[in-house]
Amino acid sequence: MSRADLTVLTLNLQQGKPPEQFAAGLAEIAALRPDVVLVQEADRGSLLSGRVDHTGLVAAACGLEHWQFLPGRSTWATVLPFLNPRRKDVGENGTGVGIASRYPATWHAHHLETKRPLPRRRGFHVDMDQPRQVLAATLAVGDTTVTVASTHLSWHEGVGEDQLRQVEDFLQTLPGPRILGGDFNQRTNVSIWPSLCTGPTYPAHRPRFQLDYLVSDLPAIRAEIHRFSFSDHRGVLATVSIADEGQ
Repeated sequence: MSRADLTVLTLNLQQGKPPEQFAAGLAEIAALRPDVVLVQEADRGSLLSGRVDHTGLVAAACGLEHWQFLPGRSTWATVLPFLNPRRKDVGENGTGVGIASRYPATWHAHHLETKRPLPRRRGFHVDMDQPRQVLAATLAVGDTTVTVASTHLSWHEGVGEDQLRQVEDFLQTLPGPRILGGDFNQRTNVSIWPSLCTGPTYPAHRPRFQLDYLVSDLPAIRAEIHRFSFSDHRGVLATVSIADEGQ
């Protein structure tokens, strides 16, 4: 049985901020030669980000031919929090999560539930969350199938962990092995799968705790945390070894 290595990076893009550093950050990402990039807080078609497609730009910079984007909300929901944000479909404009892959992919989207109203007014304060979602890709890596997924979970106590359970249940309906990455908004890994890399990722300039994770039922043969020229998060990179079932 032969084995193939798969290198995966997860990064909260912070909507490409600061924009004047985004191109430099793309070059830094490409230099890591990832096979898969999982992104969060990516924009597509947003006036506030110059109507760029962040996931597509990451894919182009890394030479990854297969990519997709799933918005969770309109970017205007941040500015006008009393808008009722509807669920969006794969490929629509907005802010959300994306995946870029070197390997052909079958895409799967799932919107997460919350027990909180979105948004909620408390006196004069708007306690605003946003619709959350997970985008998964079933990849053909040689003769082996592997599922990778990108998500961005709520920061509200208990809500993010409940959403993580929903993500795990959804991913277990897809072929394994599985690699899940994203901004979990949790300071410890509470996933059913082990973390591939442990270390502080936020804030990027002087990280004090970990919010960003790669978790998997595969072991890592390499794991690193990287700072880029843009974003207030650091990225998590890991390489896993996958058995080629065709050999």
